[in-house]
Amino acid sequence: MPIMAKIGRNARCPCGSGKKYKRCHGGYAAALPPDFDEQLSRAMRRSEAERVQREKQQGVGKPIISTEVAGTRVVAVGNMIYSSKRWKTFHDFLRPYLIDLLGADWFKAEQAKPLNQRHPIVRWYDQAIADARQNSIKVGEVYSSPMTGAQRAFLNLAYNVYLIAHHADPKQVKQLLPTFIDRLKSERADDFIGKLFETYAAAAFLKAGFQLSYEDESDKSSSHVEFVAIYAKTGKKFSVEVKSRNRAATEDGPVDDIKRLRVASKLNRALAKKAVHTRIVMIEVNVPDVFKSEEEAYNGWPKAALAQIRQAETMPAPDGSEKPSAYVIVTNHAFHNNLDAVDAGSQLISAGCKIPDFGPDVAFNRLKAVLESEQRHQEIFALIDSMRAHYEIPSTFNGENPELAFRDKAELPPPLQLGKWYAIPDATGQEVAGRLVDALVDEHKKSVTGIYQTTTDSLMISTPLTDAEIAAWKRHPDTFFGEVREKSTNAKNWLELAKFFYQTYRHTPREKLLDWMKEAADIDQLTKLSHDDLAITFCERSALAATTDKKAA
Repeated sequence: MPIMAKIGRNARCPCGSGKKYKRCHGGYAAALPPDFDEQLSRAMRRSEAERVQREKQQGVGKPIISTEVAGTRVVAVGNMIYSSKRWKTFHDFLRPYLIDLLGADWFKAEQAKPLNQRHPIVRWYDQAIADARQNSIKVGEVYSSPMTGAQRAFLNLAYNVYLIAHHADPKQVKQLLPTFIDRLKSERADDFIGKLFETYAAAAFLKAGFQLSYEDESDKSSSHVEFVAIYAKTGKKFSVEVKSRNRAATEDGPVDDIKRLRVASKLNRALAKKAVHTRIVMIEVNVPDVFKSEEEAYNGWPKAALAQIRQAETMPAPDGSEKPSAYVIVTNHAFHNNLDAVDAGSQLISAGCKIPDFGPDVAFNRLKAVLESEQRHQEIFALIDSMRAHYEIPSTFNGENPELAFRDKAELPPPLQLGKWYAIPDATGQEVAGRLVDALVDEHKKSVTGIYQTTTDSLMISTPLTDAEIAAWKRHPDTFFGEVREKSTNAKNWLELAKFFYQTYRHTPREKLLDWMKEAADIDQLTKLSHDDLAITFCERSALAATTDKKAA
């Protein structure tokens, strides 16, 4: 950086204004507080924490655009504006938004029918309202209740359609939305189920940061995939086909997983469609299974689904030609078949059809192979990570922590934020000003231990946390104190530990890595490795040594 000569306060300002420096830019500099750089850095860290927390709730696509004006909540969806004085939560907006799109008259006409003849969407809504009235308790400004299957089914559909409309080209929304709404209102179960889970697929891609382009389905000259997904970070395009299983009402009780899922047949049908880009096939199995553990889950329908994918990839196409490759993501939104249950959840399993290094049954014994595979399939890993992370439907408009957002502010103590000053007791019990520089939460004691820097000393002060604050911390531990903090890593095996080490040491100077490994028997060979391969080797050996020592202990 070049060193600039000091400018006299009475000299002409170098900006060319003709004013004296003290009357122009020099005046701005003189007005800055002595800790301006620290304040600016702190504000930037706080802004970054707000962005990270918002993305953890809403995904990395287009954020919710909303503001409050004179007590009225305003929400933008594409180029449409909606407003109401009654919307306290994002859920409050989603309910009337979907009903408005479906048509209030259609909705009322369905509600007038006998219960067993109503459209599923209307049955979800009616049960969701009844569940809320029965189970809700008042929390500050809003009512809160456990999320039943009916509530999640209705709100998820509303959120999916909102995301499609919010991300679409405003010029195409009027043509695009009816293609979803008309089939969602269909009395034919196949039409409704097919379009329902297409909204889930589209929403998953949008939350993961993909852009969607829809094909003209009115063109009957050839088959079409559901949409083309473009990953913004890499520009890579994917042809996405969505298949869903319409669960028959007679399928109550134990049924053979292999026979009922029909993953292989649906995959074969999807692969028969014309696709210009790398294929992604999403299949919804739509079964009522609810699992209590990962082991139980994998040994249920996911294991059967994976077996069917492997079976399908060994068979040729119906015309005898070689079957194209595809990423296959099989999902089950179990809450659709457990409307009374509280958060029955959803599951997914992903694998490659004729993609040999992608799937839960692919074994790796080298860190380098894992990293290369993750790089090759980075777009799909981003999609799957987002589907796991962004399962919840946001309840706040701006990413604020919902456990704290709607409570009476008088009931809560001021939030603890790194870098801010607080009145704390010193060693003699006298109140002094201390700046919070670090903090650690003890969940069992419901307290936070803060490290405060005073003008003369560093003090450790323990402060109790309310139940709401504990819940807020558990939801967003990495941003709870107003800055993004590194999360601790609990590696399950040597490979996960090696990946953690690699993120830490990948940019360590080559000379230092060689110095750390100077006692290795193959040091001469190590000196010939590239910097990245050297870092990978160091991390592999460090992880193996750490896990071996742990087992020995």
